[in-house]
Amino acid sequence: MSTTWEYKASTLKHGGGGLQLTLTPTDEETTAVLNREGAQGWELVSAVCAGIAQPTVLYFKRPR
Repeated sequence: MSTTWEYKASTLKHGGGGLQLTLTPTDEETTAVLNREGAQGWELVSAVCAGIAQPTVLYFKRPR
């Protein structure tokens, strides 16, 4: 019997307001998202950022 998977995408929004030299989420924000999803059984498969000042999309999977 093979495992079937379900998938989820979660977008990390960038910090708001003002001129910033970096528009990436902080380590604390990223860690909070990863810990929250991990506690629900999700495993991170990939993280993609399309470019500068673009959100980062996290892709997760877990067994059904």
